[in-house]
Amino acid sequence: MERYEMAELLSQKAGVSLEEARQALEENNWDLLDAMIALERAHKTAQAGVNMRSDAETGGVRRVKNISSHQGPHFFSNGFATLWEYIKKFFRICMDNNFVVTRHGKQVLAVPVLVMLVLLFASLGLMLVVLIAGLFCSCRYQFEGRQLGREGINDAMGRMSDLAEDIKGSFQNDGQDRNG
Repeated sequence: MERYEMAELLSQKAGVSLEEARQALEENNWDLLDAMIALERAHKTAQAGVNMRSDAETGGVRRVKNISSHQGPHFFSNGFATLWEYIKKFFRICMDNNFVVTRHGKQVLAVPVLVMLVLLFASLGLMLVVLIAGLFCSCRYQFEGRQLGREGINDAMGRMSDLAEDIKGSFQNDGQDRNG
């Protein structure tokens, strides 16, 4: 990269004049990263909170947001934007995965996890009774989907169903012993 191109790039990325960029490069042996750091330390960059890091693969320079972005008046809006991203990710996961009810190996019901969560929060007591009653009626619960359809989660739910079957079996055996 020619010196003029380097000065032009630094000027553009740092938001300084071409002359200030050239001067910073000269003072730092034409090293883009060092020149950018020098401009930031001198508080000459137009975008506070943006650092330049060298990219080993391309030999170029890339912009990286400063981790300590909690400084300045945009902290609340940046925090809200991050929170909003997490909320969107949560809803995306809830819609991409299904809560599935099967009985005797046949699928009885499959609803998005979001629907199941809304029902749980709307009527927690009733939904817990329905889910527990379903376990004793030979229903099995599992999740399907990329994020929640993993073996660990579904194995735990399968063990819960097996426990309900064992309890149901012990009640049936006690009833037969008393009658017989």
